[in-house]
Amino acid sequence: MSWILYGVASPAVFAAVNHLDAHIVNKQVKGPEAMPLYTAIVVFVLSVVAFLAAGLPNLGLSGLVITLSGFILMMAYVFYFRAIAVGDAAFVAAMIQVSALFTLVLSVVFLHERLSASRWVGFFLIMGAAIALSLKSVDGKLRLGKAFWPMMMANLCWAAAAVLVKQAFATRTFLPILAYEGFGVALGGVAIASSRSVRQAFRTSIRESGRRVILLVFANEGLSFLGKALFFLGISLGPVAIVSALGGVQPFFSIGYGYVLAFLLPQVFPRPEGGRDLLQRLLLSGLLVAGIWLCR
Repeated sequence: MSWILYGVASPAVFAAVNHLDAHIVNKQVKGPEAMPLYTAIVVFVLSVVAFLAAGLPNLGLSGLVITLSGFILMMAYVFYFRAIAVGDAAFVAAMIQVSALFTLVLSVVFLHERLSASRWVGFFLIMGAAIALSLKSVDGKLRLGKAFWPMMMANLCWAAAAVLVKQAFATRTFLPILAYEGFGVALGGVAIASSRSVRQAFRTSIRESGRRVILLVFANEGLSFLGKALFFLGISLGPVAIVSALGGVQPFFSIGYGYVLAFLLPQVFPRPEGGRDLLQRLLLSGLLVAGIWLCR
């Protein structure tokens, strides 16, 4: 049952990545535009390592499909970093779970999977909890937070990538898939680097950020790659639906990390909301988890 450990370890790692991303984007690099390029560089290097470790595998047409999923994944990172720049890490961690909903919808449309009654219930639980988490009071009126739509776009891209790569695990081990998807992420990085504003933001971040910050950025991107590797390892050993559903615990890890980091480094990480707001977020995160389990 080691796949359960991998399934839980992956969201635990990604929750830590979310907090570090929020700190880096808001306090260090000062903007989301440059961050996807850091992701592309780190993922490419680690993908080459995985490719060599796997024995230079030739996946043929499957390799092209997996590479395409990585390209789409890079587009998800673009929207994700925009969201993390305007939303707190715990909110983003909760909203990431909506990708399960989009994955379900795309699976029905393109893979012709059937939608049972329990999945319909899970569908509405996930969507309702996501919208409730996003609502903010502005001038006495409830409005969706700024991070809502970027996260919706990120989730759509994550889901599309997941649907593309889903079938590969029937015949492939996780390491070649991890490598080929990473090459797709790198190609996506090349594509967004064609934008002059992105290149300028990247050069500015290199010039204005100290060596310590750059090392932190690369270390965090490496941590993100580790989270992805743990997830792939989990679904290569256990049931894909259940391992994916285990990702629903990420919001709880994120909330816990927020309090620990605020206690250990109060000058760096702000104190998370408490009291009624915390209880509300925990309850809504619980509804997200329930919806994901119903959709598995």
